Amino acid sequence: MDPSPILLVEDDAANRFLLALTLKQAGYRVETAATAAHALELLKRERFGSMITDGRMEPINGLELSRQAKEIQPDLRIVMVSAVYTDKDVDGAPIDAIFAKPVPTETLIGWLAR
Repeated sequence: MDPSPILLVEDDAANRFLLALTLKQAGYRVETAATAAHALELLKRERFGSMITDGRMEPINGLELSRQAKEIQPDLRIVMVSAVYTDKDVDGAPIDAIFAKPVPTETLIGWLAR
């Protein structure tokens, strides 16, 4: 397991809480952000191994967040969990994987463990 913390970006408070709790129970260190702007501030202050982001957020969506995040931390692994976006939507964006909501916990943890 990568000792670097995971940045979880999710604008829905309940989803953010549940996913962060699940990841922490699996042994990961997790920092959370409710907005892309907050996530970008965290990325400027701390090194993360991976970022999990929602797709649909306002005013900066997960696609734009992924582009800006890679400028700050080029080695950051990014996974998008979205009920809206698909593989075709993220074509060309610096996203390493995309999973449809609701993503099975085992799937996400399996990807993080790679």
